[in-house]
Order: sequence, then structure tokens, then C-alpha cells
Amino acid sequence: MNIEELRKKVLEKTKKEVKERLAGREMHIIKAVNTLEDLDSIFNTLFEDARDWYSLHFPELFQLVKEPEKSLALIGNITLRKNFKKEEILKYYANEKVAEELEKKAKESAGAELSTEQAEALQELAKRALEIRKYREALADFIEKEVQVRLPNLAKVAGPILGARLLREAKSLKKLAFMPASTIQVIGAEKALFKHLRKGTKPPKHGIIFQHPLLRKVKRENRGKMARALANKISLAIKADYFGKSDIGEKLIKELEEKAKQLS
Repeated sequence: MNIEELRKKVLEKTKKEVKERLAGREMHIIKAVNTLEDLDSIFNTLFEDARDWYSLHFPELFQLVKEPEKSLALIGNITLRKNFKKEEILKYYANEKVAEELEKKAKESAGAELSTEQAEALQELAKRALEIRKYREALADFIEKEVQVRLPNLAKVAGPILGARLLREAKSLKKLAFMPASTIQVIGAEKALFKHLRKGTKPPKHGIIFQHPLLRKVKRENRGKMARALANKISLAIKADYFGKSDIGEKLIKELEEKAKQLS
């Protein structure tokens, strides 16, 4: 075989490997979770902008309504203080006590009046932010279904969204499957780990697996133990998904729940 033929074969093999990698469902999960986090960031920015702007008109709204989606729904649909009547508020915020208080505060507020153009601009801002939030929830549903189908054991043990984030940080299913549990435990805490190695500070107990509800349930002093147990089970789950068809997710999550009880 001459050099030209060898070069062609190497190129063909490389193209095939790249095509297979890019076509894999895992890459769609990774791209989707990146988009999900971008949408979270955009929504948070728009909500903060809407809150700061609308506070010029009715600052008391945010003292009574803490949920961003609910306050945006009120801004986008009622907008002007004079329109904050109990029956109208209840269409978008089903809490009679708060609705009564909002109607009262709207009458007493010392906030500035809004022109028609200002009110319309605020309405649009609130509605666009809510549209982004709605799409974010649809995308989260897509990710959950993809992870449950592709990585059923990981989905049961870590949860679909956390599982997708671990996959994204590892950059591929293969890399995640071959990672030791100790590495999985601190994924997302690389800065703290680097600081520990350089300056001798305390090593991080966990990275993004802290988002797992069971880890948050245990006592603070036991979170290191729980993080190790969780990372071990995630490692077993992802290996089962990568290497075969073993259905061990239910067993692993039950063991973790029992561990969490012991450490709570």
C-alpha cells in the first residue's frame, strides 16, 4: 500500500469516526443542555431588567410576589397600578390574600406613573421573558426524554437534567463511562480542586452533583460521605448504560435513599 492509499484510508476512517460522534444522540443532549443554561441566563437577565424597570412604577409588587413567572405575568397582563383589582389579579396569581394586599398597595404606592408607550414596552418585555421560560421548560422536557431513553440508569440515579450536565462536562458518553467515581464527584469544581492542589486548601467535597436532591437532604457534616456514595452509584449507572443493557437504576437509587436516611 502506497502513501496516498494509506492517507485516503486514514481520512475515510477519521471522517467515519467524526460522523458517528456527531450523529450520536449524546451530542444532541450536550447541545440541548448548553442551550438550556443559556435560556436560564437570558431569562434571569430579562427578569432582573423587568423588575428594576417596573419598580419605578409599582415596587411593592415584588415584595408580595416572589415568583419571577408570576410577577412577569402580572406585569405583562395588568401592567398599570390602577388595573390591579382583586378579580383581575386572581386570573394570574391564585392567592386571595396576596391579591387583596396587592390591590391595597397599588392604591397607596408612591411609584411614578407610566406613559402608554412605557407600559407597552414593559408588557412586551415581560411577555418575551415568559416566552423564553416556556421554551426553556419544553427544552427541559426534551432533554429528560432523551436521557431516559439513551441513559436510563443514569436518568434514574442522577436525574435526567443533572445526568445531561455530567455528560456535557465529560464531553462524551465514553469519557464519562471511563471516569473514576472520584472524578465524577468533583466535576464542576475544577477551580476549587486546582486551588487545593496548588495552595493546600481544603479539597472540594462535590461539584455539580450538589444539585442532586438527596445530597441536599443530609446533614452538612455528612455531605462528603453522601457525595462519595452518589458518585459511586452514578459511576455504576453510566457504566451499565455504556457497556450493556443492565437495568440497575432502580436498585441504585433505593440504596442511595437508604444512605441518605442514615446520614440525615
